Amino acid sequence: MVAHLAREGHAFAEADVISALQTFDDVWGQLFPAEQTRIVQLLVRRVTVSSDGLVIDVRTDGVSGVMRDMMAPRKKVAAE
Repeated sequence: MVAHLAREGHAFAEADVISALQTFDDVWGQLFPAEQTRIVQLLVRRVTVSSDGLVIDVRTDGVSGVMRDMMAPRKKVAAE
């Protein structure tokens, strides 16, 4: 994840990314349902349900987009 963000030109420290991911549950609970829906649409390409189970195809580009959004406030605070 950190390497993917770096390839896109975002210089986030690995520790900061881990910290942001660890607080995701807290952030999720504070979001409006419309924002939760937007994030799910960014992260999930397709869900396939069959008699064998469930397959969720994740959008890797969506993951980096969500991470950028989560890291932006941290970067702003660090700059101040």
